[in-house]
Amino acid sequence: MAQFRVEFVLDEASGKYFAELYSPENQAELLARTEALYATQTAAVLGLVQLFKDAVLGFPVKAEKKAAGRRGTPSRGRKKK
Repeated sequence: MAQFRVEFVLDEASGKYFAELYSPENQAELLARTEALYATQTAAVLGLVQLFKDAVLGFPVKAEKKAAGRRGTPSRGRKKK
């Protein structure tokens, strides 16, 4: 499983934080950098988490994965106790 290294850096000029995302294969290779948008390091972390969520939700879902997600729901014939 790929593990990205993420660093949150304070931009001295603006006083805001930006995030840097590094390659899982080569930890020295910078893949992406956000703009200095975040007032705090915590806000930068939450912003990056949202960025990943948006990216993952944009991936196409295979039919078998959709069906697997329905296993926990009761069928129409079963009654809840």
